[in-house]
Amino acid sequence: MSYVQRSRERSACGSGNPFPEFQIFLQPIVDLKRSSVFAYEALCRGLGGEHYPDLVAQVDQALMPAFDELIMITELRLAAKLRLEDRGVKISLNMGPTSGLSQAHVVREAKRLKIKPSSIMIELTEGVRMDPEKLARIIVDHRAAGVVVALDDFGAGYAGLNVLGTCVPDVLKIDGELIRNIHSSPLKKTIVGAFANVCRTLKVEIIAEGVETIAEVGALQRLGINLMQGYFFAHPQAWEAPQVNFPFAYRKTSLTKESKWPRISKADREWLRKAIRQ
Repeated sequence: MSYVQRSRERSACGSGNPFPEFQIFLQPIVDLKRSSVFAYEALCRGLGGEHYPDLVAQVDQALMPAFDELIMITELRLAAKLRLEDRGVKISLNMGPTSGLSQAHVVREAKRLKIKPSSIMIELTEGVRMDPEKLARIIVDHRAAGVVVALDDFGAGYAGLNVLGTCVPDVLKIDGELIRNIHSSPLKKTIVGAFANVCRTLKVEIIAEGVETIAEVGALQRLGINLMQGYFFAHPQAWEAPQVNFPFAYRKTSLTKESKWPRISKADREWLRKAIRQ
């Protein structure tokens, strides 16, 4: 029996749904070398736009694994509905510090939805503070299942170079603070350039987060970084894959009218909400 099913049995004896209502936003991670979308990061928000930490403050800690599983199921169902895998695009799921999810939970739901594990990326967020051995086990277990593992906010909090001395993920996401105004900061260029060189040596993909200007895009490309995410390309959008704003040189290959992502109608959104309660 899943966490969600167990929590529903508990709530049946109490009053109503133990979880706050939420919506899923998608933000693209672009590959400028291929002029395409590498992945869409799924972001859980409250109906009023509350971010995940504020949203989960309303949840009983004993039910957090069930809530995280419900979010994961909804995100994967949205990915299936949008046919991301058919377009060669991954869905990126966040694993927070209170998550009780394992690769078994993710792979089981992916299999049920006919999504290949290789089309899923798990982001270990900054709040996941754990010993390197446990982190290494998480990476090994997910990799063995075929799921891509990323370390988020690299260069901030727990996510520093010392982590790479014990375990090597598939992807590193460079924290946005190191990316902001990188074009005018020799120090940031040196630090990020060093990270990029280490990643190339270790055969780890690197993603620059928080990209907001064309000047930052140019500076990152000169450092050999082509995977990027940020408001420059698109703001997160609820229940849909937003249109991507590629830099001028790439606009000729951006999504055309004929190749736009399908939109999720109100009926589809209601279907998703009902489906996760079944």
